[in-house]
Amino acid sequence: MRASIGVLLHRMACVGTIAVLLLGGVAVFDGTAAGAAGSSSGMLTVGLDLSGSASGPIDFDPSQFTVNGANFTYDWPMYGGLLRLLPDGSYVPDLASKVTVTDPETIAIQIRNGEVFSDGTPFNAAAVKAGIQRNMATTNKGAFDPSLFDISAIDITGPESLVLHFSQPVAATFYPLLSSEESFIVSPTQAPGSIATAPVTAGPFEFKSWAPGEKLVLIKNPKYWDAKSIKLNGITFVNVAPGPQQVNSLESGLVQAEVSLPPSDISTLVGNSSLRVTSAPQDAQYLWMPICKSSGPLANVKVRQALSYAINRVQINTALLSGKGEPAWTLYPSNSALYDKSLTNDYAYNPKKAEKLLAAAGYPHGFSTTVVPVPVSVAEQAIQVIQEEWKKIGVNVQIVQSSDFVNDFYIRHIGSIALLQAGTPGLKKVSGPYGPGSIGNVCGYSNASLNALVTEASGLAPNSPQLATVWDKMQQFVLSNALSIYVDYLPVVTAATKAVQNVQVIPYVEPTLNYWGIAVHS
Repeated sequence: MRASIGVLLHRMACVGTIAVLLLGGVAVFDGTAAGAAGSSSGMLTVGLDLSGSASGPIDFDPSQFTVNGANFTYDWPMYGGLLRLLPDGSYVPDLASKVTVTDPETIAIQIRNGEVFSDGTPFNAAAVKAGIQRNMATTNKGAFDPSLFDISAIDITGPESLVLHFSQPVAATFYPLLSSEESFIVSPTQAPGSIATAPVTAGPFEFKSWAPGEKLVLIKNPKYWDAKSIKLNGITFVNVAPGPQQVNSLESGLVQAEVSLPPSDISTLVGNSSLRVTSAPQDAQYLWMPICKSSGPLANVKVRQALSYAINRVQINTALLSGKGEPAWTLYPSNSALYDKSLTNDYAYNPKKAEKLLAAAGYPHGFSTTVVPVPVSVAEQAIQVIQEEWKKIGVNVQIVQSSDFVNDFYIRHIGSIALLQAGTPGLKKVSGPYGPGSIGNVCGYSNASLNALVTEASGLAPNSPQLATVWDKMQQFVLSNALSIYVDYLPVVTAATKAVQNVQVIPYVEPTLNYWGIAVHS
């Protein structure tokens, strides 16, 4: 068994207010100081999948977003945030000068004096209130964290100050979302019909042009409060599909930087002397398998446990991730402060145990199921390996391809299991796939005990000593019940030409370049 799997693996391989949020960062990165020396030669060109086939349509209007986190990479440079997420996982003030979690149900926000949108409209407390309420009014509620909809009132306490009140003790949960899509603020004077095609924003870059499926061009916003720290004249996102095309786009000069390259390309990239390459496991990037648990064999916890035991995570990391990732024993990688050491090797490869669990569940001869892999190379390779491994314990897998993954799996339910290449950071790791009302909760799973733990965690500040204990309980519940199957943490592989300086990545759902301080030198 192991020999055949190993052969297949080898063949496939060859082809601020609160300093740190749930990510275990210890050093504070100063994005303003970094990259301050030197001068920029102009635009940074970045490869990005602009087809909309993998993570939903390309949208510039927050109220139209359909998938949580899917629009961040290209919208964040335009919108900025009240807070800003740094590469080490900490947060600093951005469009807000100060944010304070007053109590578990209250956040006070102070906007920077004189801040404006790119069209000159004041970015003040009234604009922020209107923008948050506009996002709350979306019909696509699954695109945002549920805590957004726990806002019960927004009080304007001054021209540049406001207070958010929550109906639940979720202020600490919402705090990091002040750097995210939930608080992307559009200009209140812009005609609603034009936001989707040419948004007016207050971030470091502003919208210039969009050729659907081809190219998105942003230019530096001179009205941004910290424009002096932005070394780029603009960013051009060029459509590059995931996979071999990413390396080709760098080598041909089509783009200057690529994020989330296939790990199998590391050796090729390192061999190119004109490129700088970095790779490291990241909190929000992992191979995992959401499961519809509402009926059939997959409703049985022993069956789900059996499937988890029947995956050789170590070999997958070695062959498909060039050994740069690590097995996903818990909901956090081993370099995180929230890594639960007691779960290490908990689902170590054990096909005999898997067979015994299937027999105990009433499936001694296995069963058949369907898996929908997200259409990216690592997931498509990994599902072939997993298909062979599960076949050895009697589980036959039909691989269902999709060109509209989000709708096909989460809405139309064309498969019982998915295989994803990206995860979520922080509490979204639990509230996203298992919380009531979340679009990421396939087939409407709900458990009162887990929901209570999420609620408890939502009321704790990120630096609370109690939080780690609650996280241990949540992780142990998720893993022991095999609510999803966690495979491997992915190395986030970034490559850029040597003209691009100070390349760092933001640890978000979709890894994103840190555009504060980055420069292109001639």
